[in-house]
Amino acid sequence: MLSRRNFLKISSLVIGLIASGFFFKVSKNKKVRHILASASHERFALSISLYKKASKLDLILDGQNIVKGMKVDKKGTNWKFISGKLLSNQSYELQLISDDRPIYKPWKLKTFPSPNADVKNVSFMSFTCAGGPEGFRSSGKEFFKPIKFRQKIFAEGLSKKPDFAISIGDHIYWDLRGENSPPVGRNRKFIKFFLGSYISLVYGKFNRLEGASSSTNEKVLKKLGNEQIASLYGTKFKSTPIFFIPDDHDYFENDDAEEKLVTFPADKFSKDIFRKMADLFYPPLLDTPDGEPRRNIGRIRYGKAFEGLMADCAGNMTLGNKKAVLISNEDEKWLLTRIKESKTKHLAFIPSHPFGYTAGKWREWYPDVVAEEGTTGTVVNELLSGTSGFLTTNANKYLWQQGWFMQHQRLIKSISERIGSRFIFSGDIHAIGASSITQSGDIELKDDVKTFLVGPIGSSSAGWPSFARGITAENPEYLKCDSIYKTKEENGFTFFKINGDKILAQIISCGGHNPDNNETGEIISKKDFYI
Repeated sequence: MLSRRNFLKISSLVIGLIASGFFFKVSKNKKVRHILASASHERFALSISLYKKASKLDLILDGQNIVKGMKVDKKGTNWKFISGKLLSNQSYELQLISDDRPIYKPWKLKTFPSPNADVKNVSFMSFTCAGGPEGFRSSGKEFFKPIKFRQKIFAEGLSKKPDFAISIGDHIYWDLRGENSPPVGRNRKFIKFFLGSYISLVYGKFNRLEGASSSTNEKVLKKLGNEQIASLYGTKFKSTPIFFIPDDHDYFENDDAEEKLVTFPADKFSKDIFRKMADLFYPPLLDTPDGEPRRNIGRIRYGKAFEGLMADCAGNMTLGNKKAVLISNEDEKWLLTRIKESKTKHLAFIPSHPFGYTAGKWREWYPDVVAEEGTTGTVVNELLSGTSGFLTTNANKYLWQQGWFMQHQRLIKSISERIGSRFIFSGDIHAIGASSITQSGDIELKDDVKTFLVGPIGSSSAGWPSFARGITAENPEYLKCDSIYKTKEENGFTFFKINGDKILAQIISCGGHNPDNNETGEIISKKDFYI
């Protein structure tokens, strides 16, 4: 109900706006840089940034409910909103007000159906690795796709009118490698010095002796976030709830273990700047184990039709051999409970790091490593080391933890035993693919489990596994899998359409492997099949 106080406030505002000619009319000057929203059946969360600072920012829902903005930066350009309880399955008109004046045209945003609601149809798109600066070329290779290319992929997905979207990890690329500056050309000190100095000059440099919210560190974070998140997404998703789950690069490190450098578990500073970047630029997960907005673990519930369980596999990973985990023990317990107890018709597990695929990286569920035939002993699979060979388990992957696969086994056993529809999709690896897992280690699955690499948005020729690791992503040796869609190093996304008992998966390729092809991000092929 609209309180008398809010009624008087809104009435005065409307009268003032009519008198000044601003009612439902926004200044032609660009004021809003980006709008991103997440939702549940009873709440909204929004992240909004402005081009110019504001002393206060309010969000009005249906001309009645006022949600006060919370400033998340020192200047007043970055704001977050979390609504109180709302009606489920309800479309609200949102109006953004700064200093009693509208600064953006009204738009619609809808809450999800109640968890107990009978829902027949739901659709959503998912993608990974959208981050990175504007694409550039060096030494014949392209580093990231142009922003316009990525935005075209978004447009293709949004044209299919999804009920929501899921962005899986690597929203930012600016790796520290345990140091204070990005490790450009780290195997060549001369290149590292000059290019690293240039990047530091453009973006600034973190000060590890200060908190994440210090003026110095916030300035760097905002320059990066404005380019890689705000400018990329803009307001395109303002009416489509989008859910962000982090992975390794969101902690400003690539997941590497080498003799002189181990980048994870993330230290306090990396965790702090991750949280600050997230607070500045994208909304939290609202449906979480304790009901409080979180970043690492949460779910999407869409009536009785669908439940998606999202989990960060980087921020809380541990070492300790058999006791090591990629998902915290607490979060794993919650996941196993939800897998067992969920009553939705369809359930998806959405880890940030892939089930069913390996690129020979260190932080994987699996021990496969890239090595030449006949290699034994321990192999350090250093990024861009020029290692050639094949994926194998005959050699030991440096610092790989047995506990990671043990956790994998607990999770896939629970998923496979669920009565009813269940599947897995994930990100991180820069490729598109789909497989059916029939056996995992010594666990022979009664019914196969479908798993997907949803497809990257921003990868280009310098970012494909074949360039960085010397191989394309493949199914790991410990698993038996049947290929559904052969792994391709292409940009794109996966679109899921639920209709009653059926799920149609559409694997959509937008090209981008070779920048000389001059592809624009438009759909070039798609593969449809039922899960």
